Amino acid sequence: MAIVEGQINPVFTKGKYIYFYQFTDSLSLFFYEKKATDSCILNPDGSFKIEIANWPKSGFFDLGTRELVFARNYFLEPGDHLKLIFDGNEMPLKLNTYKGIGKYNNFLQVFNDTFYRSPVVKRNYFVISNYMLAPDYAVYIGKRKKEQFDFYKNYFRNQEIDSTFQTYFEKETEYNWANDKTYFLWKKRTRHEEVPLDTSYFDFLQVISTDDPKALICPGYTRFIELYINELYQLEIQKKIFKLSLALQPSLEKSFLAKKHLQGTGLKIAFYQILRDEIYSVDAHLTKNRKMHFAFIDSLTNIAYEATKDSAILQYVNSQK
Repeated sequence: MAIVEGQINPVFTKGKYIYFYQFTDSLSLFFYEKKATDSCILNPDGSFKIEIANWPKSGFFDLGTRELVFARNYFLEPGDHLKLIFDGNEMPLKLNTYKGIGKYNNFLQVFNDTFYRSPVVKRNYFVISNYMLAPDYAVYIGKRKKEQFDFYKNYFRNQEIDSTFQTYFEKETEYNWANDKTYFLWKKRTRHEEVPLDTSYFDFLQVISTDDPKALICPGYTRFIELYINELYQLEIQKKIFKLSLALQPSLEKSFLAKKHLQGTGLKIAFYQILRDEIYSVDAHLTKNRKMHFAFIDSLTNIAYEATKDSAILQYVNSQK
């Protein structure tokens, strides 16, 4: 058994229940789709206590109502008893204290305070780094990654680390490093700035993999697949403009690129992203285009299934249509 209790301003809850959401499989993790496996009655003062009778292995969870998730990405081990007390009258809510939230959640809060929420770090990471040249940015972001790993190792020095959490942190940090370097190039391109580069800038490709099933626990992995395909697509656009030829529809072009450059888990993720974006594109909201749009989605689905042999893709598209 594991227990999660806490308190939230009852103004945020329209119902009487708090739900415990967990990822049911790797696909639901990618889509941020969770299943409510446990619940409890919310007291008038906003306090709650959920007893999870079946929590056999470590993993992440969310808390919320049917309409609102107010606690995201908290880590729970079998036998844990967490106390999550939230303050604030507007979202996102803040933890009242880090005491009693569990050692891994405490680490994640302190880690984010250090590398994302500190005013000096925020200025350097989110603002000043945008004005660097690529070689300087590569040095800066590489040093930042090393500092993150050093912080992690020092924090848990002489402690046994849960294997699931270790996989999450190490892979998330590596993929976020790759995302930062890739996203930097995108920002430069949107500003029409020249980016002096050599192959050393892409050193992250020697560390990460586009086919990494274990990384499905990490949001950074799926973001990287999306950035990777978008970069390949932009290169294709540049070639077509240079050749004065017409570009294909983006979703179709990206499908061909995914099929050519990806395999395994990364290939499946790419097709799910492409299909999701197309299903919810502008065309989907124009009644006169709906029949043509559905036919186009079907053609993309056939390409995806032929490339992956994943029947779940067919089920996903049918359910979303």
